[in-house]
Amino acid sequence: MFRYVALMWNAESPGASAGAADLEQRIRASASTWEVAFEKRGIRVLVADRSACFGTHRFCDEAGVVVGEVFTRLKHLDSDVPAYEGRFNRLETWQAIKTQGRSLASEFWGNFVAIIVDDGSLSGREFSAGQTGAYIFKDPCGTLPCYFTECRDVRLVFSSLEDCRNVGLSFRVNWAFVRERAVHGFLDTKIPTLTGISTVHRGECARFDNLGRFVSRSLCWHPLHFARASELITNPAAAANALRATVGSCVHSLVSHHSSVLAQTSGGLDSSIILGCLGSAPNKPKITCYTGYAHESVCDERRWARYAVQRGGYRHVESCRDPCSVVFGDMRRLAPSVEPASYYTHWQRGVLEREIAAECGATASFTGDPGDATLCATTYNFAADHSFRRHGLKLETFRTALRVASRGDKTIWQVLANVLRRGVFGAGHADELRRRSSFNRLVSRNIKREVESRRGDANIWASEGLISEETRQRLGTLAFPPEFYDLSTSPRNAAPYTVSPLCAQPAMEICLRIPVDIHFDGGRSRGLARRAFADVVPAPILRRQWKDRPMLFFDEIIQRNLVFMREHLLGGTLMREGILDHAAVELALKSGPTRSNAISAEIFSHLDLELWIRDST
Repeated sequence: MFRYVALMWNAESPGASAGAADLEQRIRASASTWEVAFEKRGIRVLVADRSACFGTHRFCDEAGVVVGEVFTRLKHLDSDVPAYEGRFNRLETWQAIKTQGRSLASEFWGNFVAIIVDDGSLSGREFSAGQTGAYIFKDPCGTLPCYFTECRDVRLVFSSLEDCRNVGLSFRVNWAFVRERAVHGFLDTKIPTLTGISTVHRGECARFDNLGRFVSRSLCWHPLHFARASELITNPAAAANALRATVGSCVHSLVSHHSSVLAQTSGGLDSSIILGCLGSAPNKPKITCYTGYAHESVCDERRWARYAVQRGGYRHVESCRDPCSVVFGDMRRLAPSVEPASYYTHWQRGVLEREIAAECGATASFTGDPGDATLCATTYNFAADHSFRRHGLKLETFRTALRVASRGDKTIWQVLANVLRRGVFGAGHADELRRRSSFNRLVSRNIKREVESRRGDANIWASEGLISEETRQRLGTLAFPPEFYDLSTSPRNAAPYTVSPLCAQPAMEICLRIPVDIHFDGGRSRGLARRAFADVVPAPILRRQWKDRPMLFFDEIIQRNLVFMREHLLGGTLMREGILDHAAVELALKSGPTRSNAISAEIFSHLDLELWIRDST
């Protein structure tokens, strides 16, 4: 899998220069695929395992390099043609330096990290002779991570923690982060996960001085303040056309470097949209679909997945997920990671995808995630709010409120009362508190009070003001730390890269520009998407407005792994640190029926956190 390491140091210091040379030697000795992508006095960028999609793109005049996958932004919203691969001329290079990375967020997109070197020749800034300053920019919506640390007066910017371990670095768990994660769940946070490691978050730019020392960070992209964010698309026909063209272009761009791909096909609307767009890609890749289904479940996704697969005549692999086969005690440790990761997801999906990809030569796995969030399936209850902002208490708002009430089993007056309450007191705080409470029922009251007293301070968007619970829900996986590597194997090994076109920056921005009531077209969940992609999604899937989820699937996994879970949650570090409530965990992990109100997702979240602490120390 693709990796990068950038070294920055004071070239005038013999000690720092020797340290940088030693670190580079150790990094290159860890794998034969390491190569120099960019070098300048006091800066060197190394990459490993380049591929057709992940590589390097240099700025002009030795002004740095972009690592990863980068495309230029299309200027129009009426075509699904693939975007051009990113190339940086002198003007674009100057803009990247002048704006400290902001131009990259508005003129380009993809899955990349930019190392921008400013020696004063283009920007007009003055540095000491032969020395440079640098900016590290992380694109707003990609999953390629970006972290930095310091060793022997050398700053290391890296994507994989394993590469740091290979040169002898180790880090301690930051307990402030652990408490934050236990209370707030998976949300991305400004609090460092490991002491000594800092994160460059999505849409952020970190500035380093001409001696390689960290100076500051700034937010170059925000879900409420990106380019053209204020230009709402309120005409349903125009919104459908823009959505169709933008999502299609993102899919066609992202698949353009692959001759063979996997398609995660659940039979739902989102994965069917992605599969339909893959089928019309100009480069005509070989597509292999796969569907996971629960053993002997009344909620079987295969019926719906087959509609989507048969429409294109693709090969279809159906994989049974049996809770009896999930034995946590038999799972090996995941590869080291800066962020906690899901053991279940990596060991179930990672192994399966690598096996199928090896058989068919696939280099990427396309998914419909996070379509529920991006296409507003999870936020339709805010549709009347958006209508009220534009129309006031007029017929359009009453009509939308009636549709929300009908779908949510409420009265129209209850919906309108909530609209007025949120309009007066702010949108979403009550919803945010309800969501949090469902994910921290096993956390001790003292820890919850401590973390809640800092509400908003740790949010990665806080520098531009708090975002509402509605916006957070619409962001989907963008609200969580990026997941790029398959941690069920070493990052040095080959694995298909997971691609989520509905999370690509152009798709995310176009969906955020479309008000929720327009997404709720015809009173249907993701109604606008059903309208926009009616010709590429089979009719039975377009009509279906429910999801098949295996009942009690994860509860059965918990019951079959009670000994392991009790050992780690009742006798683990989280309990010893007073983060979990002993009585609540004891009740939740009782054999057989229990009166605990803790959901299975919270139990798995705490277990993942406990195992990450174990594997990180």
